[in-house]
Amino acid sequence: MRSRVRAHVLALVTAVSSFGLAGCSPLYPELSTKFSEAPKSGAYDPPPPPDRYYLSVKGGRVPPKARDGREWDQVFGSLPDPIAKVLVNEKELFSTNADSDTLEPKWEKAPRGNFAISAGDKIQVQLWNANTLSDTPIGIRELTLTPDMITTGEVVFEISGGGEVTLAIEPARPIWGAGFWFDLRNDGAAISRVVDSSPATRLGIRAGDRILKIDGKPTDGMSLNEIRSTLASIPTAGRKLSVQHDDGATLEVTLKEGPIYPLYKDYEKLPLLP
Repeated sequence: MRSRVRAHVLALVTAVSSFGLAGCSPLYPELSTKFSEAPKSGAYDPPPPPDRYYLSVKGGRVPPKARDGREWDQVFGSLPDPIAKVLVNEKELFSTNADSDTLEPKWEKAPRGNFAISAGDKIQVQLWNANTLSDTPIGIRELTLTPDMITTGEVVFEISGGGEVTLAIEPARPIWGAGFWFDLRNDGAAISRVVDSSPATRLGIRAGDRILKIDGKPTDGMSLNEIRSTLASIPTAGRKLSVQHDDGATLEVTLKEGPIYPLYKDYEKLPLLP
């Protein structure tokens, strides 16, 4: 009986040891390729995607009177604290900060960034007063986004009663890099995450891909420091990568740093260098 238990224990230890040598688990914390500001001049290749634009609220004007026709200070004892909410196809994209006691809000701290939006979408702007518990907005205006509005670069949403909100719509703004994170493993490296609309995704690189070769050199013959430093510094001519998908298919690409058009919700998660 004891010999049988000992044999089972030995088999378990052997199996665990073999698993550890298989290289399935990362040896170090996740690492990222470099993310930095995009060059300020020149055309970007590729240009911004047609379903992504940089949105910012430029300011607004609150109607001089509340919905019931009374002056604001007659209703609340002061001017309103206006907030603007921006919705696309009935889903809220973002809301501004509240500007206190004013009819001409600037909303200088309002969110601004790349958002998924394209011609034909319905954009709704809601103007609210933050200093009241009312569930009714000051006013609402909805417009269908047209190519002309995009070309103009600004859309003025007129609110009944004499109010308005100005929304700037510009081509998506890029940052620069290759656009992925990776794990170092005892048999090489693997892609752990990729950024949407980045050079990596445009080449077909996916999260979970194994990096088999870098510039023709098998990663299982490279030191971990060599892999890390090589992927952290991508030359202008790019690096040749051989990667393997989960299904076993391999991909041979030349990866160069280039424009990345991250959505607003993802921007703050990026380790951006100045």
